[in-house]
Amino acid sequence: MFLQYYNMKSKVETVLILPDVHLTVEENKVYNLVKNFIKSRKWDEIVILGDFLDFESLNPFDANKALKMENRRFLKEIDVANRELDFLQKYSNNIVYMEGNHERRAVWYVDKNPSMEEFINVPKNLKLKERKIKWIPYDNYSSYQKGHLTFIHGYWYNKYFAQTTLEKFGCNVVMGHTHRAQSAQMRMLKQKEYMAIGLGCLCSKDADFTRGPSSWINGFGVGYFSNGGNFNLYPINIINNKFIFEGKEWK
Repeated sequence: MFLQYYNMKSKVETVLILPDVHLTVEENKVYNLVKNFIKSRKWDEIVILGDFLDFESLNPFDANKALKMENRRFLKEIDVANRELDFLQKYSNNIVYMEGNHERRAVWYVDKNPSMEEFINVPKNLKLKERKIKWIPYDNYSSYQKGHLTFIHGYWYNKYFAQTTLEKFGCNVVMGHTHRAQSAQMRMLKQKEYMAIGLGCLCSKDADFTRGPSSWINGFGVGYFSNGGNFNLYPINIINNKFIFEGKEWK
Protein backbone atom coordinates (compact mmCIF):
# COMPACT_ATOMS: atom_id res chain seq x y z
CA MET A 1 0.00 0.00 0.00
CA PHE A 2 2.84 2.39 0.81
CA LEU A 3 4.47 1.74 -2.57
CA GLN A 4 1.22 2.45 -4.41
CA TYR A 5 0.75 5.69 -2.49
CA TYR A 6 4.36 6.71 -3.13
CA ASN A 7 4.13 6.05 -6.87
CA MET A 8 0.91 8.01 -7.13
CA LYS A 9 2.41 10.99 -5.29
CA SER A 10 5.59 10.95 -7.38
CA LYS A 11 3.84 11.05 -10.80
CA VAL A 12 5.62 13.18 -13.39
CA GLU A 13 3.49 15.07 -15.91
CA THR A 14 4.57 15.44 -19.54
CA VAL A 15 3.81 18.80 -21.16
CA LEU A 16 4.13 19.70 -24.84
CA ILE A 17 4.91 23.37 -25.56
CA LEU A 18 4.03 24.78 -29.01
CA PRO A 19 5.41 28.23 -29.89
CA ASP A 20 4.33 30.40 -32.85
CA VAL A 21 2.77 27.94 -35.28
CA HIS A 22 1.25 30.79 -37.36
CA LEU A 23 -1.41 28.67 -39.03
CA THR A 24 -2.69 29.86 -42.41
CA VAL A 25 -4.70 28.16 -45.14
CA GLU A 26 -1.38 27.01 -46.63
CA GLU A 27 0.36 23.80 -45.55
CA ASN A 28 2.74 24.16 -42.62
CA LYS A 29 5.41 21.47 -43.13
CA VAL A 30 7.29 22.19 -39.90
CA TYR A 31 4.16 21.88 -37.80
CA ASN A 32 3.19 18.70 -39.68
CA LEU A 33 6.51 17.17 -38.61
CA VAL A 34 5.73 17.98 -34.98
CA LYS A 35 2.21 16.59 -35.38
CA ASN A 36 3.71 13.17 -36.11
CA PHE A 37 5.67 13.49 -32.86
CA ILE A 38 2.51 14.54 -30.98
CA LYS A 39 0.83 11.28 -32.05
CA SER A 40 3.53 9.26 -30.29
CA ARG A 41 1.97 9.55 -26.84
CA LYS A 42 -0.84 10.92 -24.69
CA TRP A 43 0.17 14.28 -23.19
CA ASP A 44 -0.82 15.37 -19.70
CA GLU A 45 -0.99 18.94 -21.00
CA ILE A 46 -0.40 20.93 -24.17
CA VAL A 47 0.45 24.62 -23.89
CA ILE A 48 0.03 26.77 -27.01
CA LEU A 49 2.40 29.70 -26.44
CA GLY A 50 0.51 32.14 -28.68
CA ASP A 51 0.47 33.02 -32.39
CA PHE A 52 -1.09 29.63 -33.12
CA LEU A 53 -2.94 31.55 -35.83
CA ASP A 54 -1.26 34.03 -38.13
CA PHE A 55 -4.44 35.92 -39.11
CA GLU A 56 -3.22 37.15 -42.48
CA SER A 57 -6.77 38.37 -43.10
CA LEU A 58 -6.43 40.86 -40.23
CA ASN A 59 -2.85 41.97 -40.89
CA PRO A 60 -2.86 45.73 -40.24
CA PHE A 61 0.37 46.19 -42.22
CA ASP A 62 -1.28 44.84 -45.39
CA ALA A 63 -4.70 46.42 -44.90
CA ASN A 64 -4.24 48.87 -47.80
CA LYS A 65 -2.59 46.33 -50.14
CA ALA A 66 -5.56 44.97 -52.08
CA LEU A 67 -3.57 42.48 -54.16
CA LYS A 68 -1.83 41.04 -51.11
CA MET A 69 -5.09 40.77 -49.15
CA GLU A 70 -6.91 39.04 -52.00
CA ASN A 71 -8.36 35.63 -51.00
CA ARG A 72 -7.41 36.06 -47.33
CA ARG A 73 -10.51 35.13 -45.34
CA PHE A 74 -10.97 35.21 -41.56
CA LEU A 75 -13.41 32.28 -41.45
CA LYS A 76 -11.10 30.05 -43.50
CA GLU A 77 -8.32 30.67 -40.99
CA ILE A 78 -10.72 29.91 -38.14
CA ASP A 79 -11.69 26.63 -39.85
CA VAL A 80 -8.01 25.62 -40.04
CA ALA A 81 -7.48 26.40 -36.35
CA ASN A 82 -10.59 24.46 -35.30
CA ARG A 83 -9.37 21.41 -37.20
CA GLU A 84 -5.99 21.62 -35.48
CA LEU A 85 -7.57 22.01 -32.04
CA ASP A 86 -9.66 18.90 -32.82
CA PHE A 87 -6.38 17.11 -33.55
CA LEU A 88 -4.64 18.29 -30.37
CA GLN A 89 -7.57 17.29 -28.19
CA LYS A 90 -7.18 13.70 -29.35
CA TYR A 91 -3.80 13.61 -27.59
CA SER A 92 -4.45 15.70 -24.48
CA ASN A 93 -7.47 16.41 -22.30
CA ASN A 94 -5.84 19.53 -20.91
CA ILE A 95 -4.95 22.36 -23.31
CA VAL A 96 -3.93 25.91 -22.48
CA TYR A 97 -4.17 28.48 -25.29
CA MET A 98 -2.18 31.66 -24.71
CA GLU A 99 -3.18 34.56 -26.92
CA GLY A 100 -0.28 35.99 -28.95
CA ASN A 101 0.04 39.32 -30.68
CA HIS A 102 -1.27 37.75 -33.91
CA GLU A 103 -4.48 36.54 -32.23
CA ARG A 104 -4.63 40.00 -30.72
CA ARG A 105 -5.09 41.34 -34.27
CA ALA A 106 -8.75 40.35 -33.90
CA VAL A 107 -9.14 42.68 -30.90
CA TRP A 108 -7.36 45.50 -32.71
CA TYR A 109 -9.54 44.99 -35.78
CA VAL A 110 -12.75 45.19 -33.73
CA ASP A 111 -11.47 48.33 -32.03
CA LYS A 112 -11.45 49.97 -35.47
CA ASN A 113 -14.58 48.17 -36.72
CA PRO A 114 -16.91 47.80 -33.71
CA SER A 115 -19.78 46.57 -35.89
CA MET A 116 -17.82 43.30 -36.28
CA GLU A 117 -17.68 42.62 -32.54
CA GLU A 118 -20.26 39.81 -32.65
CA PHE A 119 -18.53 38.09 -35.56
CA ILE A 120 -14.81 38.37 -34.73
CA ASN A 121 -14.09 36.93 -31.30
CA VAL A 122 -11.31 34.33 -31.23
CA PRO A 123 -12.30 32.41 -28.05
CA LYS A 124 -15.88 32.26 -29.33
CA ASN A 125 -14.91 31.41 -32.93
CA LEU A 126 -12.69 28.57 -31.68
CA LYS A 127 -15.35 27.29 -29.24
CA LEU A 128 -12.80 27.34 -26.42
CA LYS A 129 -15.44 27.37 -23.67
CA GLU A 130 -17.17 24.32 -25.15
CA ARG A 131 -13.83 22.62 -25.65
CA LYS A 132 -12.83 23.42 -22.03
CA ILE A 133 -9.59 24.97 -23.27
CA LYS A 134 -8.08 27.57 -20.95
CA TRP A 135 -7.61 30.95 -22.68
CA ILE A 136 -4.91 33.39 -21.47
CA PRO A 137 -5.34 36.90 -22.97
CA TYR A 138 -2.30 38.78 -24.24
CA ASP A 139 -2.42 41.85 -22.02
CA ASN A 140 -0.89 43.31 -18.86
CA TYR A 141 2.07 40.90 -19.01
CA SER A 142 -0.28 37.95 -18.60
CA SER A 143 1.18 34.50 -17.97
CA TYR A 144 0.31 30.91 -17.15
CA GLN A 145 1.91 29.20 -14.17
CA LYS A 146 2.66 25.50 -13.88
CA GLY A 147 4.81 24.44 -10.95
CA HIS A 148 7.89 26.63 -10.84
CA LEU A 149 7.70 27.59 -14.53
CA THR A 150 5.96 30.66 -15.96
CA PHE A 151 4.67 30.50 -19.55
CA ILE A 152 4.34 33.69 -21.60
CA HIS A 153 3.94 34.47 -25.26
CA GLY A 154 6.72 37.05 -25.10
CA TYR A 155 6.92 40.81 -24.75
CA TRP A 156 10.45 41.82 -25.82
CA TYR A 157 12.16 41.34 -29.17
CA ASN A 158 15.59 42.87 -28.62
CA LYS A 159 18.92 41.11 -29.18
CA TYR A 160 19.04 39.83 -25.59
CA PHE A 161 15.32 39.23 -25.14
CA ALA A 162 15.82 36.23 -22.81
CA GLN A 163 17.94 38.28 -20.40
CA THR A 164 15.47 41.17 -20.54
CA THR A 165 12.56 38.81 -19.81
CA LEU A 166 14.44 37.20 -16.93
CA GLU A 167 15.19 40.57 -15.33
CA LYS A 168 11.62 41.79 -15.75
CA PHE A 169 9.85 38.65 -14.51
CA GLY A 170 12.44 37.45 -11.98
CA CYS A 171 11.44 33.79 -12.26
CA ASN A 172 11.73 30.76 -14.54
CA VAL A 173 10.13 31.68 -17.88
CA VAL A 174 9.56 29.98 -21.23
CA MET A 175 8.42 32.01 -24.25
CA GLY A 176 7.93 32.20 -27.98
CA HIS A 177 7.26 35.45 -29.91
CA THR A 178 10.76 36.21 -31.25
CA HIS A 179 11.07 33.02 -33.34
CA ARG A 180 14.61 32.69 -31.97
CA ALA A 181 16.16 30.14 -29.62
CA GLN A 182 17.89 31.79 -26.68
CA SER A 183 18.42 31.30 -22.96
CA ALA A 184 19.60 33.36 -20.02
CA GLN A 185 20.42 32.39 -16.44
CA MET A 186 20.56 34.32 -13.20
CA ARG A 187 21.81 33.48 -9.72
CA MET A 188 22.19 36.12 -7.02
CA LEU A 189 23.17 35.93 -3.38
CA LYS A 190 20.22 34.75 -1.27
CA GLN A 191 18.24 34.01 -4.45
CA LYS A 192 17.42 30.82 -6.32
CA GLU A 193 18.68 30.05 -9.80
CA TYR A 194 16.34 31.23 -12.53
CA MET A 195 16.31 30.71 -16.28
CA ALA A 196 14.48 32.22 -19.26
CA ILE A 197 14.20 30.16 -22.45
CA GLY A 198 13.03 31.16 -25.93
CA LEU A 199 11.91 28.17 -28.00
CA GLY A 200 11.93 29.42 -31.58
CA CYS A 201 8.89 28.89 -33.82
CA LEU A 202 6.93 26.30 -35.81
CA CYS A 203 6.38 28.37 -38.94
CA SER A 204 8.41 29.23 -42.03
CA LYS A 205 11.74 30.85 -41.17
CA ASP A 206 11.61 33.17 -44.19
CA ALA A 207 8.64 35.53 -44.15
CA ASP A 208 8.59 38.12 -46.93
CA PHE A 209 8.98 41.04 -44.53
CA THR A 210 12.33 39.73 -43.21
CA ARG A 211 13.90 40.79 -46.54
CA GLY A 212 16.43 38.00 -46.68
CA PRO A 213 17.62 35.19 -44.37
CA SER A 214 16.24 35.63 -40.88
CA SER A 215 17.72 34.65 -37.53
CA TRP A 216 14.65 32.55 -36.78
CA ILE A 217 14.92 28.89 -35.84
CA ASN A 218 12.30 26.16 -35.74
CA GLY A 219 11.72 24.52 -32.41
CA PHE A 220 9.35 23.57 -29.60
CA GLY A 221 9.61 22.20 -26.07
CA VAL A 222 8.83 19.24 -23.84
CA GLY A 223 8.57 19.72 -20.09
CA TYR A 224 8.45 17.24 -17.24
CA PHE A 225 6.80 18.39 -13.99
CA SER A 226 6.75 16.73 -10.59
CA ASN A 227 3.95 17.10 -8.05
CA GLY A 228 6.11 19.49 -6.06
CA GLY A 229 6.43 21.92 -8.97
CA ASN A 230 9.98 21.03 -9.98
CA PHE A 231 10.51 20.67 -13.71
CA ASN A 232 12.95 19.91 -16.48
CA LEU A 233 12.43 21.71 -19.77
CA TYR A 234 13.89 20.35 -23.00
CA PRO A 235 14.05 22.80 -25.93
CA ILE A 236 14.00 20.84 -29.20
CA ASN A 237 15.53 22.57 -32.21
CA ILE A 238 14.47 21.43 -35.67
CA ILE A 239 17.40 21.51 -38.11
CA ASN A 240 16.91 20.67 -41.80
CA ASN A 241 13.40 19.41 -41.01
CA LYS A 242 14.75 16.87 -38.51
CA PHE A 243 15.06 16.57 -34.75
CA ILE A 244 16.07 13.90 -32.24
CA PHE A 245 14.29 13.23 -28.96
CA GLU A 246 14.69 10.33 -26.54
CA GLY A 247 16.96 8.49 -28.96
CA LYS A 248 14.63 8.66 -31.96
CA GLU A 249 15.03 10.80 -35.08
CA TRP A 250 11.94 12.46 -36.46
CA LYS A 251 11.96 13.73 -40.04
